[in-house]
Amino acid sequence: STTPDLSPWLTRTSHLQDRLSISQSTLTLFLMPDMVPEAVPAERSSSFLTPDQRAALDAALVLKERENVGKALEAQAICHAKAGHGDRKPRNKAMWAGGGGPKKAGGGGKWTWGSILTNGDKAEGAIDKHDPNYDSDDERAISFTQQHQQLKTEVAVYKQEVQEVVAEYFSSGDIADTAESLEDLGMPACMHYFVKRLITCALDRKDREREMTSVLLSSLYANVIPPEQVQKGFGSLIESIGDLVLDVPSAPDLLALFLARAVADDVLPPAFALRIPNSPAPFAALRHKLESEMTGVGATERALRCWGSGAGLTYQDTKASLTQLLADYLAGSRDCEEAEKSLGRLGVGYFHHELVKQAIHKAMALVESQPSQAQALVQLLLKLGESGQVTSTQLHCGLERVASTLDDLTLDNPRAQEQYEAVMELVRAAGLLQLGDDAALTAARRQASACLAPSAAALAAGVHSVAGFKAAAVVTIREYFDSADMGEVARRLQEVDQPGLLPLFVKALVVAALDRRSRERELTSQLLKNLHPEFLDSDIAAAGFTKLLGAADDLVLDCPDAVHLLSLFVVRAVVDGVLPPAFLTQVLGGLHPASLGVAVVKAAGVALGAKGGTERAATAWKGGSLSLDQVRNEMRALVAEYVQGSHDVGEAGRCLLELGVPAYHHEAVVLAMEAAYARQGKAGEEVGTLLAALSQQGLISADQMTKGFARMKASLSEEVLDYGPGALKVFEELSARAAREGWLVA
Repeated sequence: STTPDLSPWLTRTSHLQDRLSISQSTLTLFLMPDMVPEAVPAERSSSFLTPDQRAALDAALVLKERENVGKALEAQAICHAKAGHGDRKPRNKAMWAGGGGPKKAGGGGKWTWGSILTNGDKAEGAIDKHDPNYDSDDERAISFTQQHQQLKTEVAVYKQEVQEVVAEYFSSGDIADTAESLEDLGMPACMHYFVKRLITCALDRKDREREMTSVLLSSLYANVIPPEQVQKGFGSLIESIGDLVLDVPSAPDLLALFLARAVADDVLPPAFALRIPNSPAPFAALRHKLESEMTGVGATERALRCWGSGAGLTYQDTKASLTQLLADYLAGSRDCEEAEKSLGRLGVGYFHHELVKQAIHKAMALVESQPSQAQALVQLLLKLGESGQVTSTQLHCGLERVASTLDDLTLDNPRAQEQYEAVMELVRAAGLLQLGDDAALTAARRQASACLAPSAAALAAGVHSVAGFKAAAVVTIREYFDSADMGEVARRLQEVDQPGLLPLFVKALVVAALDRRSRERELTSQLLKNLHPEFLDSDIAAAGFTKLLGAADDLVLDCPDAVHLLSLFVVRAVVDGVLPPAFLTQVLGGLHPASLGVAVVKAAGVALGAKGGTERAATAWKGGSLSLDQVRNEMRALVAEYVQGSHDVGEAGRCLLELGVPAYHHEAVVLAMEAAYARQGKAGEEVGTLLAALSQQGLISADQMTKGFARMKASLSEEVLDYGPGALKVFEELSARAAREGWLVA
């Protein structure tokens, strides 16, 4: 049958597209459902989904999209009805009358020539090309002036909006939202203003915001902010160093650290330091500081930690920063003022209860063997409390946390009770406890013990209440992430003998892994596969994942990358056989058309239908559980595939990135050079191209590249014996090229 002309339909509904932000194809599917073609999947040589499964999923997604459009049209009709009338033009005569202004260039009215004869050269020129007085140069000058003024206005507005984006990022720390805001602003040629504003605002803030700035630049580099715009932004900062010193006296030192960190993150090339002039004084101080930061052993590692461990960005980083603060305090001169300054620089006043908790735990460990160290920790808390750095509320909260977990500590350390009492005597003697605090701590401990008994025994003793099961599931999952003992988890689930509660365990397991590292996510996928089908059949797993997809809109508030991670969990579960492929089609019926759960299903369908989707799903968590031998074999395979014919630098980089072992990338350098030794000839040039590209993309850092070349240089005599004299020539050529192109630090 012939396809009817849809132009009249699309013309009439163009205003609906603008108001509802939907495409023509989507609107056509809604208005003329009979014209929806049957889904014909493309040829996929290694697609996990069969053509029938792919067609069913496509059809279900089309129906869900049509349902979403229908709800949007219905909402639009309701709003239109509430308005009381359409977009009719007003019948006010003044709206159709002229403006009432003077005619003929503003000089007179009826029976006069206007300002043409009185203003002379000041009169406006003719704008009609057929007029004898028309001058095209005047029109071009006017047009250029108007464009220039418009551009200045747009840049001024852009700068104002960029300032709001920076303030919002420092408040929320949401990188994805910041990237979306910049893309919405557009004007990629003005991104250097954002780079300059971001760093300028961070100069006068604490280390937390400075670390956030470096992380944001590294995350947005090349994907959102073009490399040339990053360099232009830093160049503009260097040019204005004289003005920055007036507001921030330490600006040269801080800007040097930003530059060193950008070089370590491969955001700037190492040669960027040569652009800084040697005079006058602020430029000389900046260049001297930068050169000192970029040279020496471990310069890259120092630059990566120049703002501390990133306190305030993540829970784990903040805990690590506080742990390091206490360690430095005990290892040094026990300077309370220096510890107070370090705590202030972290800028995590809301988390000082964690410092109290860690200090009490350390004091408990030292009170018997080194009582002076325990006393020093109590004195530190006293000084921080007297100065107001740690409030009484934070102090009391930290002490309550220690008291509530004392029973757990006793399981690992039988003397924890005696040590706790000894430390609390020191706390009382120092005057840290106020009237009534002892009773409150005792009550907190009793409450924790009462809650712990049913929670810990819920899985083991068969307490089948939903609240008890959830609490015990959290304890079990936490222990599993520490021990990786799948047998213990299976034993506890078997003792419950309540299949109706197991979907809650599936949901809790995946939710706990969302905010963890690749290791825990890999352990989660392996546990689901190990428990299926004996303990978790496909129906239970499907019920658990259905709950997850229904809660996707809430999960994304705590984990901005939840949609992507959930899609990977779904794909991995389908590939491992935990979920049937039909789950993607069946679950759509219970999801709201505009919910993020539908987006998860779409992403999972695309991944399963793509070529090589099965292989990528098996390594979805970037080798979180791979051993070093397995990582080495993966690197050897990607180098061999590149050298033997693919020459696809992008694919090699993607495979290296998916391994998730940046600290081991020097092994990739070694394996690539060994491949060049083995083939020689043009292979050396091809390997050089690969290493240069991986370095420029930031996949292999300068420190890892240097370490790899150093390893090959140390074993060069053995390589010559294995591969012949040509290996020496290949090594010298690669070393010379690397030094010449700047991707190997001499």
